[in-house]
Amino acid sequence: MQEKIDLFSQLLRELEAEIGTRDVADMMLRALMDSVESLKCEKLHDFCLEFEKLVEVISNTEPKFGILNYHLANLAKEIKCKDCNDGISELKWKKMVVEKIREILNDARKQKFKLVEHSNKLKVEGKTILIHDHSHTVQDILLHYRKIGMHFKVVIAEQDFEKSHGNIEKMHGAGIPFQVVPSYMLSHVHEQIDMLFFGALTLKDSMDFVMDPGTHSIISEFHVSKKPIYMFINITKFSLWKSKKRGDIFIHKHVKCHHSKAIEYERIKYSHDRVPAELFEKIITNEGIFSPKGIKELFNKKLKEYGH
Repeated sequence: MQEKIDLFSQLLRELEAEIGTRDVADMMLRALMDSVESLKCEKLHDFCLEFEKLVEVISNTEPKFGILNYHLANLAKEIKCKDCNDGISELKWKKMVVEKIREILNDARKQKFKLVEHSNKLKVEGKTILIHDHSHTVQDILLHYRKIGMHFKVVIAEQDFEKSHGNIEKMHGAGIPFQVVPSYMLSHVHEQIDMLFFGALTLKDSMDFVMDPGTHSIISEFHVSKKPIYMFINITKFSLWKSKKRGDIFIHKHVKCHHSKAIEYERIKYSHDRVPAELFEKIITNEGIFSPKGIKELFNKKLKEYGH
């Protein structure tokens, strides 16, 4: 089982880095729907046993993906063993499970639109907005502003090649004026920036957002400059469980060699940053806009409702 967890963890980390957390969850649910339809399994009870194994793997990945755990927990509630009787036909239970997954996907789209609606309350007309991570939620918000006729500029803090170019393609495609500045040279554009937009992988019970590497230093830098920093996150991404101290960060260690000297050294790479919620001016969610104090109250409320 641990080997499966390790392999699946690596797969999710690679996918998250390439297409973002939300789209990983969407892809996983669609793949599950296809798998159910093609599965050779007559009894719903047998499917539930296999589904439990999948849930065990996903709930133990490093890092844990809150949004996947949230969706699968909801699906598990919908297909509880009250329906697992020998009388239900294969065609009927497959149709029922697929429909439940489709409902979850539709609800996720509705939540996305609600978050976009709440973002309309921010005043961005004539502003210059700095972005850094490859958050598809942030990209959606900026494209929405452009679509409704808002005028603003974007500064992309350059980082990983693929992630930076993903942001560049989105801004160019939408006709949003932008500039690119290396993330280690942002001190030169402090006066130019009016606000900063970020997304996150999840929010932990420690009130830390798990975010792209490098975001902590950028956010800290502009927090000192008293620039308003905004987080955009769907509540389905909340990690509604008691976290381990470093359970949200994957550490990759490997031995490297100096390019010209006979020197070996250990290089440590971290999968994500952890950023305290208190560094954000506001947190925009599908349930409204919250202060750091307010998001903690909302998190604790959701933890009581859905936590484990």
